[in-house]
Parts: sequence; C-alpha cells; structure tokens
Amino acid sequence: MSKISGIERKIIEFLRASPLSTYQIAKKLKVSWATARFYCYKLKALDLVEESVEKTKRGIGRKIVWKLKKK
Repeated sequence: MSKISGIERKIIEFLRASPLSTYQIAKKLKVSWATARFYCYKLKALDLVEESVEKTKRGIGRKIVWKLKKK
C-alpha cells in the first residue's frame, strides 16, 4: 500500500464527520478544486473512499460527493 500524505489524512478526517463534495473539501483544505479532486481520486484508487454523483440545486449541473468506504 502506498503512503498516505498529510492532505489525504485531512480528507479522511473530514469524511469521517460527513460526506462532502469536492468543492467543500477544497474549501476546507484551502486548495484548488482540481487539487482536491486529484487527492480524492487517489484515495478512491486506494479503495478508501467512494463517490456518488448528485444533481445540483441549480441548472443542469452535477456534483461529486465523497464518503469513506465501509470496510
């Protein structure tokens, strides 16, 4: 298993409390949306988190919500 970085540890901490969107994770970490997305997909590849796609309240957009994977 690959080593988990400090950012990845923080994401896991946040997700222990509740599922969050990529945008919410980026805001909490004070990083760009793209950076948050990169680390979330890295955690997904390590089989630690899972994603679900939800429609946004406005327009025809969608958002990805991340949560810890149940073991």
